[in-house]
Amino acid sequence: MPSLPAETDPNHDTYDTLRCGGVPNRDKEAQMTIDVEAARDRRNLLERIGAKIPGFRGYLDAELRRDVDKMQRDWLAAQVDRGRQALQETVRDWSRSGNLANLDLASSADKGLDRLANRIRHADYGSSGFFDPVKIKEAELDRLYAFDLALIATVENLADRIELLPGTAAEPDLRTLLDAVHAADRQFDERSTVFEDVTQKGGL
Repeated sequence: MPSLPAETDPNHDTYDTLRCGGVPNRDKEAQMTIDVEAARDRRNLLERIGAKIPGFRGYLDAELRRDVDKMQRDWLAAQVDRGRQALQETVRDWSRSGNLANLDLASSADKGLDRLANRIRHADYGSSGFFDPVKIKEAELDRLYAFDLALIATVENLADRIELLPGTAAEPDLRTLLDAVHAADRQFDERSTVFEDVTQKGGL
């Protein structure tokens, strides 16, 4: 059986190009490349979070979202608790050595850390609709993973900073710490907005 000319053969790339008025095969290849890169980036985000929080599975499975969110919030709160405990131990050392100046700033930082840990631990995003049994686009979930990864870095760095406080209760160090606590608190505030945006824009 004689073969059809390329431009009339439905199985030939040229036929697709002429029929669709473009270069769909190239477009498909470009889209496949984008999809592969997006999947790689998503896997990288999940792996980086999972390296910090063992057992983290992501939010794709709607039935597991509450458990995954609680797992992450518990880890975040534990990091803040670590910083708070380190601050309390440092303040005790300052007091024993007679460094009583600026302890009011240390007390404010301690209260701020306690508030932040409790807010993280008891946060409720139920009103956002995120935990409803609906599918959410992976591209939108990537936004949440990226935000959470940044939040993980913030609270971890905050705890590390407290553990490295100097042996004297210097006012500049304590004011910088207090600013960092407030900044972490504001950053956590944004998480509820991210949940709402991801749910509204990514729902299928």
